[in-house]
Amino acid sequence: MKTLHLLVAAPCALLLTHTAQAESVASVEPIASASVVNIMPFLENPLEVRAAFAERLLRCGIVDDVERALSNARATPTINDRNTHVRLSAGGFAGTTDPTYAFSLDDTGRNAASHADIQLLTDSLGYVMSQDSVFLLDLDNAASFEFPANFVVLEFRNTPSLERSAALFETVGRIDPALFETDTSGYTQVGRSYISLQSDVPDEEFIAGYVQAARELGVAYTPIIDGAPSLFQGGAGFPGNDWVAHPDGEDYLSRIPGRVHAALRRLRDVHLSFTRRALGAIRRAGDDRRDLLQALKHLDCH
Repeated sequence: MKTLHLLVAAPCALLLTHTAQAESVASVEPIASASVVNIMPFLENPLEVRAAFAERLLRCGIVDDVERALSNARATPTINDRNTHVRLSAGGFAGTTDPTYAFSLDDTGRNAASHADIQLLTDSLGYVMSQDSVFLLDLDNAASFEFPANFVVLEFRNTPSLERSAALFETVGRIDPALFETDTSGYTQVGRSYISLQSDVPDEEFIAGYVQAARELGVAYTPIIDGAPSLFQGGAGFPGNDWVAHPDGEDYLSRIPGRVHAALRRLRDVHLSFTRRALGAIRRAGDDRRDLLQALKHLDCH
């Protein structure tokens, strides 16, 4: 039985600079779509509350359970604990940072994870956790996944807290709101790397905003080509589901082999039940943040 290598608040960051070893990254958020569950109590609380929910859910084994269901169905034969690693990280979109499960995946060499298996894993996680979409990025190959995408990588010296990643995103927003508050603005933190696809602005504007933010926060901007800040290009994708039009997750399920549907449906029920128990804990705690964090930390997994 294969299980993914879990890293929570790991002291050693995974470096995502462009070396000879190609990598893909993926991001799947654990808080369900607002079209499925009323998640307003999560949004009305600070990031630490959402992070406590996400960490407890991860430790309860949601990612391993999905991967196990795929493995038992022999659906993702190239995914294993040598080429796929997941950790609780930060992800931002349209001016808001939330916890996310960030994956780094080795997609080259003898032990490579195939892009088809990477997408199947993330589709399955997106379905189980009722996500509007998941994020995929091949750091080297613009032909991978759905479309070519420019991006930058800002490198912290050490793996940042979720709050520090959020502060970087907010600094970008103060410098240029067009890189922060729009529906093309976002980032995913993987280890000590903060990865942002280019917002819908000219190259020069995007680069200038992130160069200034990197300077103000004391992090390294990459890439630097011939001494000048520039852009990486990779292949990105945002596969997802329209939960209003397809409330049973048909968009995700259409890309997932039928032999694993029943197992994933059971896991989706587990996730929704866990989410509702967390929302109940938020209601009961009222303004007592300490009690709420303790309740989420010890929330029953099933």
